[in-house]
Amino acid sequence: MLISQSPLRNIAMLFVAIMTTTLIFTASAANAKSKPVAYSAELQQPVEASRHIIKGTVIYCDGTQCKGAKSGSSIKTVCARLSRKAGPLASFSYKGEAVDAEALARCNGDKTGSKQRIANRK
Repeated sequence: MLISQSPLRNIAMLFVAIMTTTLIFTASAANAKSKPVAYSAELQQPVEASRHIIKGTVIYCDGTQCKGAKSGSSIKTVCARLSRKAGPLASFSYKGEAVDAEALARCNGDKTGSKQRIANRK
């Protein structure tokens, strides 16, 4: 019997393949969860643990806290879409800097500020 036909060699190769696969999937899962938090929001009402996909980024919400990694979308877009999906926001920040009260009101769907600017132009 040749070494290449040995049952022990086949078992060893299977073991190496299983360990390699496990290592790859563990490393990729850890990398996905370790992305730095770019967006953080506090909801006005608590929600059950949920996950929202907004323009290619995943935002996790639990209770009144939501956190997500950076996306290619503007802060305004992410804020407004999160408000529509998870509920009204009490606060919203990007990389630790909170948006102002007017921007937060627009995120929550308040259009009075934009109507006021249009009225002022006339």
